[in-house]
Amino acid sequence: MSSLSYHFWRKRSYMKKTAFFIAAFLTLSWIAPGFIAGQEAAAKDPVLNFEHVWKTIDRNYGQFQVKHVDWDALYRVYRPMVTAATTDQELWDILLGMLGHLNDAHVCLADGKRRVGGSRNEGFINDAFSLDLVKSKYLQNKFSDALGGSFSSGWLAEGVGYLNIGDLKDGLGPITQAIDAVMAEFHKARVMIVDVRNNPGGTGRSVEIVAGRFADRRRHFETDRTRYGPKHDDFWPESFRHIEPGGPLQFTGPTVLLTDRVSASAAEGFTMAMRVLPHVTVVGDTTEGAFSSQFPERMPNGWTLWVAFKESRDHEGVCWDGVGIPPDLRVINTAADIAAGRDRMLEFARMYLEKGVPALQDEAKSLVDVKISLVDEYARLAKDNGAEAAIAMLNRELTAKSGTYYFAPEEALQQAVQLLGRRQYAETIGLLRACRANFPEIADTYSSLAQAYLGLGDVASAEASMKEGETIEPMFSWERPRIEQARLALRKARLGSAAELFGKALAEGGIPAAEKKLQELLAGRESNGPVFDEGDFNALGYRLLQENRIDAALFVFEKNTQLFPGSGNAWDSLGEALAKAGRKEQAIASYRKSLELDPNNRNGREMLKKLEQ
Repeated sequence: MSSLSYHFWRKRSYMKKTAFFIAAFLTLSWIAPGFIAGQEAAAKDPVLNFEHVWKTIDRNYGQFQVKHVDWDALYRVYRPMVTAATTDQELWDILLGMLGHLNDAHVCLADGKRRVGGSRNEGFINDAFSLDLVKSKYLQNKFSDALGGSFSSGWLAEGVGYLNIGDLKDGLGPITQAIDAVMAEFHKARVMIVDVRNNPGGTGRSVEIVAGRFADRRRHFETDRTRYGPKHDDFWPESFRHIEPGGPLQFTGPTVLLTDRVSASAAEGFTMAMRVLPHVTVVGDTTEGAFSSQFPERMPNGWTLWVAFKESRDHEGVCWDGVGIPPDLRVINTAADIAAGRDRMLEFARMYLEKGVPALQDEAKSLVDVKISLVDEYARLAKDNGAEAAIAMLNRELTAKSGTYYFAPEEALQQAVQLLGRRQYAETIGLLRACRANFPEIADTYSSLAQAYLGLGDVASAEASMKEGETIEPMFSWERPRIEQARLALRKARLGSAAELFGKALAEGGIPAAEKKLQELLAGRESNGPVFDEGDFNALGYRLLQENRIDAALFVFEKNTQLFPGSGNAWDSLGEALAKAGRKEQAIASYRKSLELDPNNRNGREMLKKLEQ
């Protein structure tokens, strides 16, 4: 694991070192407990946390306009309810009350034990669907399960295939394999029923993969805009989502898609994609109504606020967020139906396909905005013909503005991260330069561009990019850590890495040599010595752990917690090494310390539960 948070003791000059530490110790012995307690109290201040939530939503939420929400008016209603005496539970209830007006399942509060959203379906229990009933009563002979039951398929009758998609949370590779296996199973089917009832969602890209196995041609099904800027109507240019035939086999015969109130998120994106296909009829109930991507924002008190930051519309320009996609044909189950062993929705879908023989629907509007992503084209051309050809094409098409292509900054930044990860620095620079020229207001561009320059060893260009970005205000919570990461990388490029020198001493002279080197490095901190980066020490520890050098790894992880005692991540890593070394009680203590510092550390919580069993 890695983290960008870091803090450490600073030393004075060598002549003043001893006196300084004595004074510091005596001073901190008196003030540290009260100081830390004061910091914790300030972080838990109800007014501070209310303001943080309101301002974060005000700054990033993407659907104020489409939902006609007066966020300032809601502030005037809810802000007076919060005082310094407001309890945690009261603050929780007040915030959820305010957020509930957004009617958005992707706007949530979490405190490590619970996660509650603000949609109309919050707390709804779906007792009107049972996959076990489908398998036991309606599927013939046997059924197939893949991805731990996420994909279940079988025959309802001769020529009638059934696929239930329980979620779309697995990786793109496994999902691709699973859906292609289903397509092979049903290559002789006359009709198909695809069921996304009770599907809570998953990854967005999986939508195009699975729906592409039913596509007859390339079609536009969704248009997104990303909120970026201080005003509620500040958006990046539109990006367009399409489906097209994919995989070795496609099914384009009569198809029914079953949906219900709990079909949410990626399941709704899948519904949006499937409903533009002429041979698909949506049957069932209205979906949840949660389309936008979301990101987590850490609150001062340690809670997490999840923020929906996009506006999504279908191919006809309709936003279904907070409303849900209505079915073409409404049929619903009741809890009594399921208890009686009957799935009315499934029974109707089968009759509709076998007796109704539905005609093809007119989906001409899905052919209107069939555009090509310049970012995708850039990535393809860079892979096939190299960076120079890709950059020339990108600049040419951006100048031409033909309308055939679209250039989405979000796609460009995501692609840049992938290119950086593959150390394709020239390709990264070409893409980010275009992004900077067309969207100069994006803070992330400058730090990512600096990282790419550093990859080529061009420190001067990296510094120039960072300096240019200093005047740009970050809008997303993840941009500031990336900016700090780029600044840290620049410092290491100029001054070197303390962990690298520490690791070299450990490799050459063992723990005693490494201990001596660390003291030398600590003495040089104040005089612009090598940079102490928690992530570097953490990476060194894990490298040793993978080499099964347990004692050396433990030594490094222990030093990391001493250098960065306030990092939950450092204590989590130490806990993992201690557990691997068989030092159970110490591992438990380390994980507890990690959770004390970072209550949202899911890995630490799971590992602690296993160790305490």
